[in-house]
Amino acid sequence: MSDLAMSYRLAHEMDIPLLAGMNLQLIQDEGSANSMNLEQLSERMAGFLKSEWQAVILLSEEETIGYALYQERQQPFQPERVEIYIRQYFIVRNYRQKGMGRRGMSLLKEELFPKRSSLTIDVLHHNEVGHAFWSSLGFRPYSIQMKIEAD
Repeated sequence: MSDLAMSYRLAHEMDIPLLAGMNLQLIQDEGSANSMNLEQLSERMAGFLKSEWQAVILLSEEETIGYALYQERQQPFQPERVEIYIRQYFIVRNYRQKGMGRRGMSLLKEELFPKRSSLTIDVLHHNEVGHAFWSSLGFRPYSIQMKIEAD
């Protein structure tokens, strides 16, 4: 399966139901506390696409295999450099463990994201599969966000 051609296309308003459905699967798979339903996720995705966020659909032989939602930012300590904050990255379940997630990130880095940009992601602490995947791509912890629930 990893021999199949991989490409991407920019997401548009018509893709919101597709993106929201994949976002719901991502929330389930990563064990997020996000309780939004499909309608709420669709509304949120529409808001993202109308603002400074970009989404791309990942394709293999014209079949949707995932997506990425990201934002270009100025690096806080090196304003001449760009930071790409990847808020959501998802590969459809039956395409996992086949190298498609790795190939998708390589494609985006080589063809879409500006050269010499840094990539930033958030991974939930308990998401061991996510930690392993991103670590395998060379991502390293930068900070730890901690929280406590108010009484």
